[in-house]
Amino acid sequence: MAGNRRHRRPSLGTRLAVTAAAGAVVVLGTPGVGSAAGGPMKPLVTCVLPVQDGSWTAVFGYENPTPLTWDESRGFDNELTPAALDGPQVTSFAPGTHHGAFSVRVPASTPSVEWQVHSRSVTASRDGSTRCPSETELPADGNGLGAPMVLAAAGLVGAASLAVSRRRRPGPPGAGAPPA
Repeated sequence: MAGNRRHRRPSLGTRLAVTAAAGAVVVLGTPGVGSAAGGPMKPLVTCVLPVQDGSWTAVFGYENPTPLTWDESRGFDNELTPAALDGPQVTSFAPGTHHGAFSVRVPASTPSVEWQVHSRSVTASRDGSTRCPSETELPADGNGLGAPMVLAAAGLVGAASLAVSRRRRPGPPGAGAPPA
């Protein structure tokens, strides 16, 4: 009878995998509130910090005068010069003024580093920029998405492992091959 079908409930592993995948899509696929095509961000030099080996650290911040978070990926409109130092700059610009948004370690042979966001740029100079006070806490690497990405990946791996282990679980005794 067509009306008497029993629907099997998805296994816990399947439900966990779907939940983890949905979480990963939300964390990794949600766009920012604004897109920074010609955005109003103003880069700032927070300070510079000499390092004992002769290198130095440039600490940058920014000002976003809008009430929106603007996203700008690394590249032509969000770059550090010299190019060898490009990469650690922020890509998500929250509203307000943010000092110490990111830092970059600069070799002793490089006297300055420039950060350009759209048509605005600032230059941190080893010898000419404000020195960081000794109690300055340097910003962490990255743009804050590391922990959510790791958690999403761990959830996916855990859900997949659980699903595989449930499929490999042996059946009840005597449920193997028929006797010869």
